[in-house]
Amino acid sequence: MRVSNTPKRHRSRNNHSRRNNNSQKLNPYENNKENKIKGNAIQVHEKYQSLARDAISSGDIIKAEYYFQHAEHYHRIHKLSQSNHIDKKQKNVVNIHKDKVDEEKDNTKLEEKNDIKINDDILSKNDKAKSKIDTSNNTQDK
Repeated sequence: MRVSNTPKRHRSRNNHSRRNNNSQKLNPYENNKENKIKGNAIQVHEKYQSLARDAISSGDIIKAEYYFQHAEHYHRIHKLSQSNHIDKKQKNVVNIHKDKVDEEKDNTKLEEKNDIKINDDILSKNDKAKSKIDTSNNTQDK
C-alpha cells in the first residue's frame, strides 16, 4: 500500500463551510417569476424585441444584445413550430389522398367479387336448370 504525501480529503455530509453562495447572487438580466414573459413564441419574440429597443434607447447596449438574443431564440422556435405545422398538414393531405385511393381500390375489388359471385350464381342456376332438363329428358326416354 502506498503512502501519499497529500493530505486526505474529508468528505462529510454537512460541509456547509465550503458551500459557495454564488447561487444567491442576483443576475440583473435574469427574469424573476413576476417578470416572466408569457405567451406563445411570436408574442415572447415581440416582447423581447421591444425590451431590446427600450434598452438601446436608454443606452444599455449589453442589455439590448441580451434581449435581442432571446428574441432571436423565440423567433427560431416560432419558425420551427410553423414548419412542423406545415409538415403535419402536408402529411395529413397525403394520408387523406392515400385513404381515398385505398377506399376506391377496395370498392372496385368488392364490386369485382360481387360480379363474380353473381356470375357464379347465374351459372349454377343454369347448370341446375340443365340438369333438371336432362333428368326430365332421361325419364321421358325410358
